[in-house]
Amino acid sequence: MSETYTQRMRVIFATDDSVKYVGHLDMARAWERAIRRARLPLAYTQGFNPQPRLHFAAALPVGFTGQAEVADVFLNEALEPAEFLAPLQAAMPRGIRLISAQPVPRELPALQATVTATHYRVEVATAEPSEAFAARLSAFLARGEAVRVRRRGKEESAYDLRPLVLALTHQGDCALGQAFDVTLAAEPGATGRPDELLAELGYESASRRIVRQKLVFTDPPGSTSNT
Repeated sequence: MSETYTQRMRVIFATDDSVKYVGHLDMARAWERAIRRARLPLAYTQGFNPQPRLHFAAALPVGFTGQAEVADVFLNEALEPAEFLAPLQAAMPRGIRLISAQPVPRELPALQATVTATHYRVEVATAEPSEAFAARLSAFLARGEAVRVRRRGKEESAYDLRPLVLALTHQGDCALGQAFDVTLAAEPGATGRPDELLAELGYESASRRIVRQKLVFTDPPGSTSNT
């Protein structure tokens, strides 16, 4: 990628239920439109089909909300964080709340390459007593493997979910039923999903609420680590 931009602005933002069914590509388009409405100097790639230089750390799965999502916005002019945040928030669609922004060094690696894990809060509809639900989680942690099949179009591939679950903690009763926190690996070729865990726990069809609370990053100098 040719270095034809001036500033790399790292943005922390949250999403709510009103946009949880917006797919990643549509979310990216909404950001681009908002940046253009705010008249911010967004940088584009060169070539026959210029693309906005707007990179998200990790796509938020459809149906999930996020409390501390991360994006890098590449700009053709250097701005102060307040100059960037105020007009962009005013132009953003309902359901996207900007939390903070800060310039980061241009030479940092791509955000997507530095995500190592994700923290989720999961609420699931169940009438199961708290003790029994906690025992279900403990039984999963005690397993040596949890082989599942992931389908993409007509292709199927088996993988072991168990080593991708780095931590699993029961949080007790909630309005929906039972809640737990889970930390999942999020690396190339080894990405865990909380909906897959719910299916393995026996709640594939149950109503749920899934919030991605935090992304975990490697820690190169000057980066946003463990945002």
